[in-house]
Amino acid sequence: MRKLFAILTMLAALMLASVTAFAAPSLVDNAKVLTPQQRQEVLAELHKQEQAHNVRIAVVTMKTIGGAVPGEYANKLLDDVYNDGQKGNMVLLQVTNTRKWYIATDKQLKQVIVGNEGIEYMSKPMVAEFKKNDYAQGYITYAQKAGELLEYYEKEGEPWDPNAGFNWFALVIAAGIGGAVAYGCRALLISGMSNVQEAVEANAYLDKQTFALTHSNDTYLYTNISAVPKSKSSGGSSDDGSVSESSSDDDHGGGGGSY
Repeated sequence: MRKLFAILTMLAALMLASVTAFAAPSLVDNAKVLTPQQRQEVLAELHKQEQAHNVRIAVVTMKTIGGAVPGEYANKLLDDVYNDGQKGNMVLLQVTNTRKWYIATDKQLKQVIVGNEGIEYMSKPMVAEFKKNDYAQGYITYAQKAGELLEYYEKEGEPWDPNAGFNWFALVIAAGIGGAVAYGCRALLISGMSNVQEAVEANAYLDKQTFALTHSNDTYLYTNISAVPKSKSSGGSSDDGSVSESSSDDDHGGGGGSY
């Protein structure tokens, strides 16, 4: 398995080397999912974000990677091919025969795009496009979202965190105060209405002088039962862009899933 992985990685590296002594292109469509026009559009967005943030943002599509693990394969691409970004490197690997995706970051960008939340900020809108078979827009979305995360870090000096600044204690206190105020207002309104008094039983609200029940009868009509089959679990994997697998280590960040 390791020998196969090494061979596949070497072949991918050879295909990526479009200019012998220079950097590999940021888009390598080995799976042939893009038209020439789409390739130009995706490359334009990748280059735009790379130049704006001095990083390498790459996309590699493969029909198959054999028995290799997508995360390990993507990490190897960072180590051997995409490692020339001044402020970091990242690569999106898409494997079409297994419908797998993986976004890997190097050690530098691991500190900028943190945890599953950072990866999913890019992957969820990207996978939404994949599921519409609009791969070009998916890659463009990935690049744009990566740029947003990088811009946030440059402005704020810290990684984007969806939970930053959210105070659960303050929420509980606010909810408690709101509930107390509502209860107090209700009690005040009720006490101000002299003709209102709660009844213990429902029939107390009935004016017995205006109602007389002559007879009663129960008639059974029918029972309608509908059975809805329970959806089967797919083994815990998700195809909405959520991270379901990771090969992150001390030198790599990232995560991946299915689409």
